[in-house]
Amino acid sequence: MNDGNPLTRVLGPPARVLALAGGWWLLGFSFVTCFEIIARKFLGFSLQGIDEVGGYTTAVVSSLAFAWALVTKSHTRVDFLLAHMPDWLRAFLNAFAYALLAAFGVFASLRGWAVLEETIEFDAHAITPLGTPLWIPQSLWLAGLVVFAAIAVLLALHAAWLLVTDRKRVNHLYGPMTLDEEVAIEASAIATRTAGKDLVP
Repeated sequence: MNDGNPLTRVLGPPARVLALAGGWWLLGFSFVTCFEIIARKFLGFSLQGIDEVGGYTTAVVSSLAFAWALVTKSHTRVDFLLAHMPDWLRAFLNAFAYALLAAFGVFASLRGWAVLEETIEFDAHAITPLGTPLWIPQSLWLAGLVVFAAIAVLLALHAAWLLVTDRKRVNHLYGPMTLDEEVAIEASAIATRTAGKDLVP
């Protein structure tokens, strides 16, 4: 987030809000799941549809986290050959990687909209005890995909512009994180969690 990219400074906070919302959702769902297990074992009753909600949770929370993973460069990249390539080729491949990711995000969003549109047209409900109107989880899922696609497109356009105007910045801003950068991020996270306290007893 502090790599000097003006786009990630602007787009990072809303992406972080979505990721936090997904995290709180997962935490709340974990407590409900624990209650469900205890209730089945000791109280003789079950919360109907907890497994169904779990499926919706997986889809929605994943899509909400895609944008945050993108702005923090957390997506996995196979880069063992990249460091040995000339700067101009690395810049092209880094920009091309973001272009492909943006294309995937747009495609996923369009397909997600087609699914939601069909659901609304037929007023589809889950064939479960909850009978959930499927447009509700699908809308949340699609919202995450659309945000991810929008951020991916903006980053891809910025990378393409830098490819023409400043190749070195493409590799700095859009290349995979180096080992030193990953170590610095982990060290910063530890320092934040411990608030400067001495970890040695």
